[in-house]
Amino acid sequence: MKKLDELVVCPYKININSIEDDSRIRVNNALFCCIEGLTVDGHNYIEAAIKNGAVAILASKRIEASIPVIQVKDTNQAMISVLSNFYNKVDEKLKLIGITGTDGKTTVASMIYQLINNIDKCGLIGTNGITCSDFEFKTDYTTPFPKELFNIFNNFYNNKCYYVAMEVSSERLLTKRIDYLKFDVAVFTNLTYDHMDKHKTFANYRDSKAKLFQMLKETGYAIINADDKYSGFFQKKTKGLVLTYGIEQKADIRASKIIISKNELQFTIDGLFGTYHINSPLSGMFNVYNIMASIGVCYILGFDMKKIIDSIENLEPIKGRLNIIESNCGFKVLIDYAHTPNALKNLLQYVKVATDNNIITITGSAGGRDKLKRPEMGKVVTSLSDYVIFTTDDPRNEDPNDIIDQLISKVNTHNYERIIDRSLAIKRAISLAKKGDVVVIAGRGDDTFMPIGNTVIRCNDKEEVFKYLSEKKLDVVYKTN
Repeated sequence: MKKLDELVVCPYKININSIEDDSRIRVNNALFCCIEGLTVDGHNYIEAAIKNGAVAILASKRIEASIPVIQVKDTNQAMISVLSNFYNKVDEKLKLIGITGTDGKTTVASMIYQLINNIDKCGLIGTNGITCSDFEFKTDYTTPFPKELFNIFNNFYNNKCYYVAMEVSSERLLTKRIDYLKFDVAVFTNLTYDHMDKHKTFANYRDSKAKLFQMLKETGYAIINADDKYSGFFQKKTKGLVLTYGIEQKADIRASKIIISKNELQFTIDGLFGTYHINSPLSGMFNVYNIMASIGVCYILGFDMKKIIDSIENLEPIKGRLNIIESNCGFKVLIDYAHTPNALKNLLQYVKVATDNNIITITGSAGGRDKLKRPEMGKVVTSLSDYVIFTTDDPRNEDPNDIIDQLISKVNTHNYERIIDRSLAIKRAISLAKKGDVVVIAGRGDDTFMPIGNTVIRCNDKEEVFKYLSEKKLDVVYKTN
């Protein structure tokens, strides 16, 4: 509990138990923050907030209410400040590492989390949930909203997790909800088309991503992929110092002598910290970039580089990313979250290196999301796979048949079929697989529930694979995660 005048400049010494921005939440002694969102304005819900326990209002418009109103210029900024004061400046006590980009955010965040935890304690916030030491819970968002985020920070700090590897989504940046956080390190992985449903134009999407680099502390560092064509744009936008990584372009950290095999990745890394040989159990060219970005973060934060490099050999598979199941029939099933043209391209190019046999791919596209990427996804997956089964992927309120029509709209080959039921699609793909083949199930990773219309059904790709193998009395001889 804090007094209101301890949270924001005002003459009121009212006890405040909670900071809220949702008028439906019933909490006694709450400070209600009127946030102007993309579609909803909190100023219109003051009476509901008062009814549910609010004792003071934070507003950016001139309003009258039966309880004290503190008017500020920007409620997004003020709410971050209020939360920081409420939680004793916990955000300033932590080393915040933000990761943004179209692909690779979850993997880089998870790698940083693992590498730091081999030396110190680090928390993780992102698509795969929130975890630090014994503190762990699920979230519906890649980047939580401020109220939840500060509660997470506080739990991390209380668990002595002083580093935070945090995925920063373009949607959260677009809505300006976390604009006033200050990061110690920001990572840019890459930029390709995605989320046009929210951002409308690619320029808006790019600019939203770039905002993270304006949120760096003056002593903060931007870790930027020099091989991405938007590297220069992000370097110019950054408020802090810059450290680049790459393979093809001149960079502060470079990889060479790259060897990609089925279950291993080797390369040489040269940087300001010297030259090291990298041996990783997580393979694929995309993981060369992910590892370089993670090493760059650890270097900037001052960790012992030999300990970091040694830890790479023990990296565990990332949940929902390149998870492999192998049966005693000799084929492999690979489950991955890839859901953009670029991610599918990287994934399938790696699989081509890892097998001399057929690639059978199952994919779809989430409903209610960016439609513009679908034709390119269809072209990529049919050109890099021997056979494709297009199926349902979180359709929400879209017709799965319409989604598949868009996926195949620019496909000129005939190496595909459509099976709406995802469970049946997985069974069909596995039934086609022969010794040495790889079945790739893309799009949902380790997601457990699928939204269909206004309902949600249980649907987990890994569970479906195990179920079918069990029905066929096939033993699993190898699996990751």
